[in-house]
Amino acid sequence: MLSMILGLSLFLGQAQVTVVTQNPSAADATVASTTQPATTQPTVIVVQHTGDVATGLIEQLTGTKLGRVVTGQQTLTLDEVKNPAFWIDSVKDLVVTVLAFIPRFLGTMIFLFVFWLVYRGIRKIALSSMKKSEVDSSIRDMLATLIKWTVMGFGFVIACNQLGIPIVAMLTGVSIIGLAVGFAAQETLANFIAGIVIFLDKPFKVGDWIEVGGQQGAVKRITFRSTRFTNLDGDVVVIPNTKILSDQIINKTTNPVTRVNVPMGIAYKESIDKAREVLLRTMATDPRIEKRPAPEVVVRACAASSVDLMLHFWIREERYEDAMVWEYLEKSKKALDAAGIEIPFPHMQVMLEQTPAIDQLARGTGGSTAAN
Repeated sequence: MLSMILGLSLFLGQAQVTVVTQNPSAADATVASTTQPATTQPTVIVVQHTGDVATGLIEQLTGTKLGRVVTGQQTLTLDEVKNPAFWIDSVKDLVVTVLAFIPRFLGTMIFLFVFWLVYRGIRKIALSSMKKSEVDSSIRDMLATLIKWTVMGFGFVIACNQLGIPIVAMLTGVSIIGLAVGFAAQETLANFIAGIVIFLDKPFKVGDWIEVGGQQGAVKRITFRSTRFTNLDGDVVVIPNTKILSDQIINKTTNPVTRVNVPMGIAYKESIDKAREVLLRTMATDPRIEKRPAPEVVVRACAASSVDLMLHFWIREERYEDAMVWEYLEKSKKALDAAGIEIPFPHMQVMLEQTPAIDQLARGTGGSTAAN
C-alpha cells in the first residue's frame, strides 16, 4: 500500500518525498511508517503534498539544503562543511527532488505531443480544403504556419504553466513589446489583415485577369502583404493589399466574355447607316469575335465636328481587349476611307458680316486708301 501511494504521488508530480529518521512535525504531512526489527531505529517516510500549487523545478531546487544555501536562506557553518553526513543528505535531497520532477516533465512532453497531433490534424484539413478551392500556394503555406504557431503556442503556454514557469509574467512582457512593434508596423499589419480579407472574400484568384488602378494584368501571386500581377508590358506589378481593397477592382475573368469598345467618328454629311454597314462588315469574318451577343455600331454622341460612333463586340480572351481596340481602330479607318466616308478632324468656320470695310478689303482698295 505504501509503495502504491509513493508511486501515485510521484507520477502526479505533486508530492515531495523525504526520508527521515524522526517523526515529522508538519501539520500538512501524511505519515506512513514501517518499523524494522527492535535492533534498528524506526524509519519514517514523509510524503508532503503540495496540493494544487504547481511549483517548478527551480522552486523545488531552491527548497533543498543546497538551494537554501545558494540563495542565502540558510547559513552554512564550518562544522557542516566538514561533516560528510551533511553532504550526503544534501545530495539525497537534490536527487529526490529531481526524480520527483521527472514524471511532471514527462507528462508535459506527452501533453505537447497531443497538441502536435491536434495541429497536424487541423493543418491537414485546412490545406486539403484550400487546395480544392485553388487557393494560392503562398497563402496555404502562410496559413499552415499561422495554425502551427497558434495551436502549438497555446499548448506551450499550458505546458509552461504545468512546469511552474512564470509564463504569465513573460507573456505580459511580450505583449508590451508586441504593442510597441504594432505601433511601429501599422502599415504591415494593415496589409496583413487586408490579405486575410482578400483570402476570405475571394474577389479574384491566381490566373484571373484584373484591372486595378487603371492597370490590367494576370494575377500571379497573392500574399498576406501584397498582390502581384503581370501587366501588358510583361512587368510584374506589386500592389499592397490595402490599396487593393480601397480601389475598384474589375475582374474580367469572372464573366466568360468581355465587351470591346472601339470609338470612331464620321463627318456630319456622311450617312450613319452606310458607315454602320461598312464597320460591321469588317467584323463579320473574325473568328475571335463572338456571334452571340452580335456586334453592333451605335451613335455615342454628336460632337462639335463629328458624329461619334462606337463599335461593340464580344471576345472570350479578355487579355486581348486592348490589342483588339488598336487593331480595329486601324481596320475601321481603312474601311471608311475605302468606302469614301470622310473622317473629320477638328476645324473652325469663321463667318464675316458684309460691311464697307469688308467690301474695300475684298476689292483690294483698303491698302491704297490707307497709304494716301
